[in-house]
Amino acid sequence: MNKDKLFKFIQTSTRGNFFSVEITEDGTAVVQLAKELEKEGRIKLRECKRKEKGVYLEGILKFVPS
Repeated sequence: MNKDKLFKFIQTSTRGNFFSVEITEDGTAVVQLAKELEKEGRIKLRECKRKEKGVYLEGILKFVPS
């Protein structure tokens, strides 16, 4: 998974501006990509938990003009 795929997945999983997703891929890579998206200002993470089979992400989707 790359950064753009993760962002698109989060966009499709939103309720308003809020999202909560569970991703069943390599946890370390997903956490790193999510932190990069947060650094870019595209999302704001509230919670990031590693689980046995993936990662749970919860936060706010920010709308940034391109």
